[in-house]
Amino acid sequence: MKIRVGIFFGGPSREREISFAGGRTVYDNLNQQLFTPIPIFVDSHRNWVILDWHNVYKGSIRDFYPPVAALPSSPNGFQIYAESIAQPTEADQLALLAQVGQPVNPAAIAEHIDVAFLALHGIYGEDGQLQQQLQDLGIPYTGCGVRASQLGMDKAWQKELMQDKGFACPRFQVLKRAAWLQADVYHLYESVATTMGWPLVIRPANQGSSIGVSIIDQSAGLEGFEEAINQAFFREVIPMDEWQDRTPFEKVEFVKLLADIRDGLGFPMQVVLGEKKVLLTHPEELLRFFNTETAAAEHRSQVFILESNHSEEAVILESFIRGQEFSCIVLRSEDGSAIALPPTEIIKGGEVFDYRAKYMPGLSRKETPINLPTAGIEAIRRECESLFTKLAFQVYARIDGFYSPEGTIFLNDPNTTSGMLPSSFFFHQAAEIGLNPSQFLTYILRVSLQERLQERPEAAPWRQLLGTLDQGIGELQQVSAQKKRIGIILGGYSFERHISVESGRNIYEKLASSVDYEPIPIFLTGSDQRHRLYQLPLNLLLKDNADDIKDKIAHWKSHPLLEQIRRECAPITQKYASARVIFSPQELTYDGLPNKVDGVFIALHGRPGEDGQIQMALEARQLPYNGSGIKSSSITIDKFRTLQTLALHGLPVARQLLLTQQDFKVDEERFYQKVEQSFAYPLIAKPVDDGCSSAVKVIHNREQLRAYSALIFRMRPEEEDQQRHLLKLKIKEEFPDKGEILFEELITRENGIHFLEITGGMLTHYDERGQLQYEIFEPSETLSSGEVLSLEEKFLAGEGQNLTPARLAVAGFSYEEILPQVQQTLERAARLVQVEGYCRIDAFVRILANGKVETQVIEINSLPGMTPATAIFHQAALAGYKPAEFIRQILVFGFQRQAKKAAGSINEQQVPVSRPEVAASAAPGTRPLTTAIKMEFTPPAAPQPPQSFTPPTPGGQQGNSWVSLLRSRYIWKNIAAMLGVLLLAFFLMNIGLNLYTNHGNSVQVENYKQLTIDKATQKARSRGFKVSVNEAPFTLDIPQGDVIDQEPKPLKRIKKNRTIYLTIIGPPKEVPIPSFEEAADDYSRYRQKLRPLHIRTVVKEGVFDARLADSTILHFYYQGRKYSPSDLKRGIKIMQGSTLEFVVTKSKDDFVRTPLLICKRFSEVSFLLPGLDLSIGDVIGDVSNRADAYVWKQDPPYSPGAKIMRGQKITIYLQENRPDNCPPEVETDEPPSDTGGFDEDSGMNSPTDTTSTGGQ
Repeated sequence: MKIRVGIFFGGPSREREISFAGGRTVYDNLNQQLFTPIPIFVDSHRNWVILDWHNVYKGSIRDFYPPVAALPSSPNGFQIYAESIAQPTEADQLALLAQVGQPVNPAAIAEHIDVAFLALHGIYGEDGQLQQQLQDLGIPYTGCGVRASQLGMDKAWQKELMQDKGFACPRFQVLKRAAWLQADVYHLYESVATTMGWPLVIRPANQGSSIGVSIIDQSAGLEGFEEAINQAFFREVIPMDEWQDRTPFEKVEFVKLLADIRDGLGFPMQVVLGEKKVLLTHPEELLRFFNTETAAAEHRSQVFILESNHSEEAVILESFIRGQEFSCIVLRSEDGSAIALPPTEIIKGGEVFDYRAKYMPGLSRKETPINLPTAGIEAIRRECESLFTKLAFQVYARIDGFYSPEGTIFLNDPNTTSGMLPSSFFFHQAAEIGLNPSQFLTYILRVSLQERLQERPEAAPWRQLLGTLDQGIGELQQVSAQKKRIGIILGGYSFERHISVESGRNIYEKLASSVDYEPIPIFLTGSDQRHRLYQLPLNLLLKDNADDIKDKIAHWKSHPLLEQIRRECAPITQKYASARVIFSPQELTYDGLPNKVDGVFIALHGRPGEDGQIQMALEARQLPYNGSGIKSSSITIDKFRTLQTLALHGLPVARQLLLTQQDFKVDEERFYQKVEQSFAYPLIAKPVDDGCSSAVKVIHNREQLRAYSALIFRMRPEEEDQQRHLLKLKIKEEFPDKGEILFEELITRENGIHFLEITGGMLTHYDERGQLQYEIFEPSETLSSGEVLSLEEKFLAGEGQNLTPARLAVAGFSYEEILPQVQQTLERAARLVQVEGYCRIDAFVRILANGKVETQVIEINSLPGMTPATAIFHQAALAGYKPAEFIRQILVFGFQRQAKKAAGSINEQQVPVSRPEVAASAAPGTRPLTTAIKMEFTPPAAPQPPQSFTPPTPGGQQGNSWVSLLRSRYIWKNIAAMLGVLLLAFFLMNIGLNLYTNHGNSVQVENYKQLTIDKATQKARSRGFKVSVNEAPFTLDIPQGDVIDQEPKPLKRIKKNRTIYLTIIGPPKEVPIPSFEEAADDYSRYRQKLRPLHIRTVVKEGVFDARLADSTILHFYYQGRKYSPSDLKRGIKIMQGSTLEFVVTKSKDDFVRTPLLICKRFSEVSFLLPGLDLSIGDVIGDVSNRADAYVWKQDPPYSPGAKIMRGQKITIYLQENRPDNCPPEVETDEPPSDTGGFDEDSGMNSPTDTTSTGGQ
């Protein structure tokens, strides 16, 4: 009898999306021989519903709940949760739930489940409430009991209790909400700064996943301190004038941010404006309230105060801990002892291990065990075990902390419910002892039953459950020998390698919990020339990303402490782990695969995997595999060939243009012209053979086209920062290095009455006659927050939104009328390129007024992403396939196809089709013409032996053969010929070496300094040198791209073909700028702070204000946008070399004193004049290095007390040497005086009077 496990997930907390994704992981990984999973979704109002299983596989909660029909109108497309449906009654809530599953009365839960697995986070999950409720209902549950859960949730209580029990704690203070609302902010700021110092950590007392956490330093100032505490209380203060300054687009985006329950406040929220106080439940209401009140306000000095209903009652302020951050899972063993698994170090770029870094593949790194000496790791384990015991935790806990440079261990965040995503610490550390996710979940359930029995030993049904489970566990080992072994190939070396690891890991987990299959993870690395295969141990399979796995394989070293921990955990692994578990990577070969596996699941994306290479290797060894065959894969990997194939057979496709790197090199301007003659802006640019939205960009203008082309061809690496900025690439977003770019017209609505982007999956089967049949799923509608669907929206839990099925219906035409037309086109496209197994087709659907449907295919993915959040699982679910069954169908087809090939009933052509050529551009408004694609294949004839060939026979008279050989004239001719060849080779080699090394021929190195890099490179190459370019940091004083140093130095003699190393000024970077407060709001002082950052300043406007000191900064403009002091405190970055236009106060007239510039270097003058609201006019004088040249004359000339108009230009005359009669130069770190050398107190100027008139 299987045990019914109710998986509780979702919930009302801010972590509900991670709980939803974690619950799905548990649902998929529970061993199907032991358990029946029952998904119990908890909604925002704490109602329970047995979720229809196909909803378990939605990408996020908002994809299915609230149901689309119940959503209020939202002109701005805001995504909402159930709380934003205004004032639903209990009956309304249950009616909504009935649309997604079977609502359950908690009192009747025992009719549906035997035990509860808790995957909830935060409130009503980790705070003891649900545990108490289940305990009262007589349902055993996983994890800690009521009191330990309450303690694990309340971080303020944790801190105090841990301090009482002698654990090291940073300095901390608990700030209650009521106290904060009445606090003297300045007094609190000063007090905290004195007692705790900087940096300071501010966190909510009851949140996880780093939600609401800020780390601030002293530069944040009072305003940053106040903002961080408000953020932790989920409170926001918005000045009305700041709202007014935002554009309509910025207002909508800001409301979206506020509506986000992770990064913003969430709804419902209280909004206070003066005496007015309202409760708002929907983002549209908030946007409308902001706009209405701002428009009606008599003055805009008021502020909106927003506070979420999901607020906090306490916030913790604590001193920042410097050290190595770690997380450690502690288990309760069956004998009652506590065992700490190897602690994991969290390696991150920023200070906060935030939501995106935690859960998005490839953005963070984890190292297990932490990089410390063995004694340090053991100290962490013992400390964690001690905390687990002293706080009376049960079953398991995840304990986070820091190891300081002094060796102090700070345990700062015990969690009684860990994240349950596939690569979470929970599964990651269990893999180090040999347990896969399915086995570890079995262990958690078994120990949880044991713990609950200790609490209630009289509960006979629970004891019976425990006995049933133990019996089932004992039978598992006998069944495993009968399973088919499936090798899962994942990783690769494409830009999709991280997603491939996620896909492969998901396939592994589905198969590991199945009855029929035993998965074997195989990591592929290497290059197109040589693939290298490794069977992965579980701990490497659960690494964060492909690069981590590759690095671990390349530098494999078993940590001695891991061996010790595995021995300590032997009682666990002997009962729960596989008998064939390995703990180190094992290299495999294609030839050896048939001895290791019965079949292969290719979980690779891009090249190799989707291009036919792997398929060719597997077919040669008669191994069944998933997906399309060699020929089809070689077409669909190429987006150009794919669409041209479809166009040839009459399907509508986007116009395309394929250009190469060679086209770019030969004539860059002609390259751009070809694109612009073929398409109007905006247009699409993409690699021809990458997927997952890799480098797919909407190009709006020539500037972006230039940046995209140079970046993908790696033609101007010195401009990479500007190129990435222009293309709006995210931090850490990879961009491929390719030899081709595919340009396409941007597909739009045109004359359609309805237009949407879809993605449609499918399966293939053999019918009873052995004919190929296509099962086309109902497609999903893809919604993106930007112009192109992002990686996060495709693969990060809770981030994107796919609507399945797509909203195809439009006024006058039903879904049932439109769907068959779309599916027909998708099936025809799949048949034309001979898709097999399964695939995903991305397309645009345009519905015309007469009901005709145009489906334009974008690309065909022969091995689509198989991560838990991808849409193909949602579509399969609508067709009746759970993910495990969907994967089983894919494998079954692969085995059937191989059987048919072995029987000779399939004769697939196995040579890739040559790429079609595109004819001349079509006339405007028409489709391009294409030449025919030759898809016929004639296999080469097998080599035949010559007709007269006779094999030699052994024996014969050997002595006679030697005599005959020596007497033969042929032998002596051959010897002579060999000697001649050797002599010729010797002379040719000698000549070649002399030419290569330029023996005896050296050339003098010229002086390339002060030249542009292009001119210097041209000169160096004309003398036979190679050139290597290095970059120095950007500076304002030297033009970007000018050579500032070289090696070898000028006048040295070296041989041709040697390399000249040139150093140039590199490109500018974005840098954070300080707040005005750091310069006491004074323009001159602030300008001095910006100078080292290489940012220019000018005064745009002087505003008379007698109340403020002269040159007090009011605000500045950058790229046309106004920035106020409050903007700077939030932190902004400016590109080096930019000019900031300041608006400052003035208390004097519009004239300034004429500065004395003579005897100053030009670099000083260029710094001095903008601060005086003057500028440089003509610069006269032929000098080798302008920055170091001296001013010998100026116009207008200097005269004591004389003034000139602000903004006036001064003509500068330069010479190499310092003018006569100049005072001695004094080395100083101070910036030049704004008086230009004039001593106002004495009325004297620095040089003699002869120089004061310009030296005339």
